[in-house]
Parts: sequence; structure tokens; C-alpha cells
Amino acid sequence: MPEDTLLQYALDPLVRILACGGDGTCGWIYSSLDNVWSSILGMKGRVHLSDQYKDHLPLAIMPLGTGNDLSRQYNWGKRFQKHMTQKSMVSAVVNADLVGLDRWRLLILPTSTLREDEKEFIPQIFSEKDSIHYDTNSERASLATLSKVAAMLRDEDADSKKGNKLVTQSSRPSTEYFDGLFCNYFSLGFDATVLLEFHKERTKHPEKFTSPLKNKIVYVEKSPKAVRAPKLRKRVQIFVNNKEGELVRLKIPRDTRDIILLNIQSYAGGNHLATKGSSDDGLIEVIFVSNLIRMVASAVVGPVVPYALFNVRAQTNRVVIKTKCPLHCQVDGEPWLQGEAMIQVSFHTRNAILKKSSDGMNCGCVSGSDNAVIS
Repeated sequence: MPEDTLLQYALDPLVRILACGGDGTCGWIYSSLDNVWSSILGMKGRVHLSDQYKDHLPLAIMPLGTGNDLSRQYNWGKRFQKHMTQKSMVSAVVNADLVGLDRWRLLILPTSTLREDEKEFIPQIFSEKDSIHYDTNSERASLATLSKVAAMLRDEDADSKKGNKLVTQSSRPSTEYFDGLFCNYFSLGFDATVLLEFHKERTKHPEKFTSPLKNKIVYVEKSPKAVRAPKLRKRVQIFVNNKEGELVRLKIPRDTRDIILLNIQSYAGGNHLATKGSSDDGLIEVIFVSNLIRMVASAVVGPVVPYALFNVRAQTNRVVIKTKCPLHCQVDGEPWLQGEAMIQVSFHTRNAILKKSSDGMNCGCVSGSDNAVIS
């Protein structure tokens, strides 16, 4: 882990990091930075930086991954180029614009493996205040959220006020559950199904994956799996925070086979899908997708014909999803088969990142390449 090196420069506002890798490498470095700030500030658990340090150690990216969505989002390129090993890359890092990147907390609790008394603790876990921008504007909103999550677990109408008995004492789940962070996107449905088949094939036959073109060919070969993907309307419930910090239910269209939560406007290798969205506004965009053909059409035509993009059904700082059967999920390009579960995505914090400047002008954060430290 790079914590020892990062610790030496964390308090210097002039230091910038060049991350050589893909989206996973960037996530790894941000996680390392969390540990660094936790050590410096003497804080346990999740760290939320004050204005004093929020712009320290921003990331630039040399794209060495597969999709390179973060690199595309911030103008560092689709893939590695030879010129990136030259001094011009250092100059680009020095002159890059300092911007923000939201990071999101993903909680997944497998309900099929929990005892009934353990399930009663899920509302409390989901309501734990983990973010400086968390949703609870008032005690009333917090209690309403707890009540609705409890109702979802009992398969009751979460919008109904009847029977929403709030459980305040229960056993914390003994079953392991996932608690992590992501930067780019989370999805549930056919895209994760295809991606999982792609990953299985790459594990079995790595010789097929020696170039970006060959990767795309294999991906196309696995695409028919998307046609057989189930509709989600009766298999999933989804709730989002409204402006008052209360969970409200989103109606899932009948033909929906994929639900995508977007933080950045570069999806699965640079595809632009949504009509709106920002990566530094504390909100995540929710879109519903009917089929692969519609998704491909949006990705290909959308940049030229905005009407082909998907309408954003919600912009929110928290999403709660209940799955009623095993379904494929993926986060930042890493897929898996998820059993019945309660899933929550909530705003965590905002980190500093660098956007490559198109005009090459200095952003004013540093005075020149001689004063920069590139790790």
C-alpha cells in the first residue's frame, strides 16, 4: 500500500499524484488516502475532509486500464499513448484544473442468509450517519426512513403509514455484508450479466484478450445473454431520497431490464447515457434501461442526438434497493451474482481530482513543474 509515501506529502497543498492504471487503481489510491487522513487526523472509520485539506493530493491519470472511464471523464485519454511517458505528461499534470469527484458508499446485506431478528437491524445500519451531506435534515426524516426500510423488509407497502412499526432493539447481523466505496457507477440487470460472462471467459481463456479489439469481439459474443435477462419490475423495489431527506418509491417501467446509478458521464468504456448529471454535486443519477439495443443506440447516437439519451428518473443522495431474487450486479466494471438483498447507495464524500486542461494554461495551484511532486 502507498500510505507511507502519501503520508510524507499529505499536508503539502502543491503535491499532485499521477495514478498509472485504470479505474481500479484510482479507487485503490483513494482508499489509501482515506487511511492516510485517518492516521493524520486521528479519526476512526470513514474520514470526511474539511475545507483545509479537501484539495490536497489530487489525482491525475495515465490510462492503463480496460474501460478507463475516470480517465475519459477528466480528459486524460481513452488509452495509453507513447507521449504519456514524456515530460509533456508532467506538464499536463502541473497545469491541470483542480475539480471534485464524489465517492459513494455501497452497502449490501444478504437478506436470504439473515435470521429474522438480524433483519430487524438493517434499518439502523442503513440510517447510520456516514456522510457530512447525509440525508437526514431532521429527526422526523430519519425516523420515516427507518420505518420505510423496515416495511420493505416485511414486504409491506413502504408508502403506507399502517403497520410501519419501528424496531429499535435487535441483533446486529452475524453474516458478513459488503461495505465499500465506488466512484463511477453501480448497476443491476443485463449489463452485469454480460459483463460477468465476459470476465468468466477472460479467466478461462486469457489468450483471447490481447487487444481492445479482441476484448470487444468477445463482449459482442456474450451479448445474447442480455436478451434473456429478466424484467425487473416484479423482482426489485427501489426508493430514493427526496429533497426533504425522506425515502420515496420510484415506479419501475414494465419493460425495465437494467437499473443504472451513474456518478460520472462515462459508462463502460466512454459511453454517454444520461440527459444530465455531474460528478461533483453530491447526487447520483438513476436511469432505467429496457434492452441492450436501446442502450447501444443511446451510446452511439446520444452524443449527436440528445433525444436518444436516457431520461434521468431521479437525482438523489441515497438509493435503497430491495431484490427479491438472485440478480447480476456490477460496480465500476466488477460483476457478481447477488442473492436476495437490501442494497443502499449513499453519498460518502468528495475527493480532489485533476481535469486535463485543454488550453494548457496553469490553473494557479502551482507555480511550475519545478515545484511539483509527482508520485
